[in-house]
Amino acid sequence: MSKQVLFIGLDGATFDVLDPLMTSGSMPRLRRFIDEGVSGLLETTIPPITPTAWVSWMTGKNPGKHGVFEFLLRRKGSGALPDMPVNSRSRDGLPFWDLLGQMGKRAIVTNMPCTYPPTMVNGLMVSDFLTPRGRRDFTHPATLVEEIEGKFGPYQLYITEVYTPGNIDKILDQLFGELEYKTNVNRYLMNEYGWDVFATHYWGTDRFQHELWHLLDESHPAFDRAEHDAHIGRIHEYWRAVDSTLGSLIDEAGDDATVYLGSDHGFGPIKKFLCFNVWLIQEGLLVLKRDAMTRLKRILFGLGLTPDLAYRSAMKLGLAHLRLSVGVTNRSKLMRLANNLMLSLEDVDWTRTVAFSKGNYGQIFINLRGRETNGVVEPGAEYSRVLGEIKKKLAALIDPETKQPLIGPIWEREDLYTGPHSSDSPDLQFLPADMTNKPLGTLDLTSNKFITPAYGNSGDHRMHGIILGRGPELRGGAHLSDAKIIDFAPTILHTFGVEVPSDMDGRVLEEAFTEEYMSANPIRRSEAADYAEGEKTDLLTDEESEEIRERLRGWGYLG
Repeated sequence: MSKQVLFIGLDGATFDVLDPLMTSGSMPRLRRFIDEGVSGLLETTIPPITPTAWVSWMTGKNPGKHGVFEFLLRRKGSGALPDMPVNSRSRDGLPFWDLLGQMGKRAIVTNMPCTYPPTMVNGLMVSDFLTPRGRRDFTHPATLVEEIEGKFGPYQLYITEVYTPGNIDKILDQLFGELEYKTNVNRYLMNEYGWDVFATHYWGTDRFQHELWHLLDESHPAFDRAEHDAHIGRIHEYWRAVDSTLGSLIDEAGDDATVYLGSDHGFGPIKKFLCFNVWLIQEGLLVLKRDAMTRLKRILFGLGLTPDLAYRSAMKLGLAHLRLSVGVTNRSKLMRLANNLMLSLEDVDWTRTVAFSKGNYGQIFINLRGRETNGVVEPGAEYSRVLGEIKKKLAALIDPETKQPLIGPIWEREDLYTGPHSSDSPDLQFLPADMTNKPLGTLDLTSNKFITPAYGNSGDHRMHGIILGRGPELRGGAHLSDAKIIDFAPTILHTFGVEVPSDMDGRVLEEAFTEEYMSANPIRRSEAADYAEGEKTDLLTDEESEEIRERLRGWGYLG
């Protein structure tokens, strides 16, 4: 029988949640898997964002090579114009299953982020939650969706329920439903079709922690004892169901298969939001227009007419679910209305603006002449001076409550990325010193204050997820101490005993393998794999693009 490798992705999984569950006996299959295999923390990408991390996972390359830095593909010189939702054609570099497909290996890939529209060299694919609503072209072959839905009903691509008081059971109902549906589909495909590599992604573990982290964390400002006591039983039941899913897929693969588990990032509480476009205005680096309408909107902005006021009010009225449930046409009208009434990036005077913020977890772009439409900062010495000044200002920021530095590490793009897409990355990136403070996506001026209490999501991403593995060639009970998400692709290739392309940035995790296997299968490198550069053009209609942007806002990714 040929070698088989199963990968199970638990989005956002963290030992901070899993360890107590294993200790309490709620996840016995996971506990056994760890005891019998290799495990450790998995360092993710900068920024720790779902598409950036999963594309790095599948290609073994840093974002400077694959070109995915965010949920949205920024158009140079776009200013306030909306950016394009990322998709499979946005990324460069071959995923490991395509490399294996070129060698005749059959692959089945289900639900992995950044796989819409589906592409496959040799096998089956079901795309991810970034598929536009109403599209039926999310499987390869195209008829696969009809086969699946004929047996299991409409495909559950999306999770739409969000936290408001009284809505917890609906969230859990949907999470249970997603888990059961996708597991049934996975088991069917595993049994019905031949495969050498099977990679699947479960999104519910991420959504659980975004929406319900505060139910597990007594230190969280949103923790409510009555809510906790009323729902903790079903919460443990959900994680037991996750454990049961892992066990059923592992059993389905069989004892001879090698199984890897992994997450794209970790998780933890968020307590405050940071709006860096507000900070840039305060510092005089982002300048607003002087026309009468902008001056009026700025007065209203100062009085509190902001998107976060609208969302907090909706939460109090029990209407927060509308962020995901109203139609795209209505959402687009609401956004146009909001931009007409509220201060936004459309009110920026780009001819006097030095810097602006777009993206999650701390991203600043310089308004560079020749790159941005109305760039004012000259390349060369002036650019370097501006970068240095902003870095000093960031490093000097103090948390008003703790009196400690607000910002942790700060990077220029050259510190993080190599490759042809490095110039598409932010000029500066940084992380908060305390990750309970989250820099918002800041596509708009979400608040009139730089620092505000968090609302909506109570949990968010951290820099370390998990990596686990068990198989005939892997060591038992071993700890991995320096694994990065870009290491998964070369390690999976080496599990098949095949060459690793020389342009992969990740390394084979040699310490995960037995000495016998490494002796018989030394690491071999091949030439860089050929691939067609992704089409950096709109794949979707304007309405579909806006629908996805609004969905991302509703999930809390864009601010």
